[in-house]
Amino acid sequence: MEIRQRVRNVTAQDGWALIKVIHVPDMPGIVAQIFGKMADEGLSVDLILQNASIERTTDVSFTVRSSEAKASLKALDAIKSDIGALEVQLIDKLATVQIIGTGILSDPSCVGELFGVLAKAEVNVLAIGTSEIRITILVGASDMDQAQNALHQAFHVDVAAAR
Repeated sequence: MEIRQRVRNVTAQDGWALIKVIHVPDMPGIVAQIFGKMADEGLSVDLILQNASIERTTDVSFTVRSSEAKASLKALDAIKSDIGALEVQLIDKLATVQIIGTGILSDPSCVGELFGVLAKAEVNVLAIGTSEIRITILVGASDMDQAQNALHQAFHVDVAAAR
């Protein structure tokens, strides 16, 4: 029988920026143009988020390394009118914090505890991404250590072993 440890690690990494492509038409091909342009410029993206469509428009956001933020803005400014975007915004000096473990998404208490711990630690969450074994949150770089330490304590992960 497999023994599942809800959270086996908490990681954190700074040096991220969030690019927001605001108010684009919600239609096939728009995100292909956005990420095609990023690929053409050799710019890697990480956490990708898209809001639910409102009146057939949406926002597309994604993270890039801070070192590539200006180049990303320049690339997207070049196609902004082609894709019908209202504007392209940048939020810099961000960090990702992840909890990693098997079964974390199938355990509702884990997700509730994660956000309760961050609220108690007064850490503002800017974006959330999930996979089968990890939950990634985007926070201000100044909140990274506070978030990581609070989650280490809450989920009883050995801080020394995880760093």
